[in-house]
Amino acid sequence: MVADWHPEDIKAAIRKTGITMRDLSRQHGLCQDAVKRTLACPWPRVQAIVAAHLKTKPHLIWPSRYDRRGRPLAGLRASNGAKVSRPAQSHHRQKLEAA
Repeated sequence: MVADWHPEDIKAAIRKTGITMRDLSRQHGLCQDAVKRTLACPWPRVQAIVAAHLKTKPHLIWPSRYDRRGRPLAGLRASNGAKVSRPAQSHHRQKLEAA
């Protein structure tokens, strides 16, 4: 099985094109950390943006996130970027407990 690209390799490949991950996110109308987040968590829409920018296909960068036909595996995000399931975030719990 082919391994996913290392996150540092993805970051370096984006930087070599002359922009930052934040720039790439902003160019597509996303929050500034969208590309950074997709390095750790599946987000097919953003993965497609990164792959297109790097002139490749998402399933070649993240083979563990795609089936044999190159379709995204069921994951944490829908194709529109909305979270399908929302696991509890520790910083949200802290804010609620402090209130």
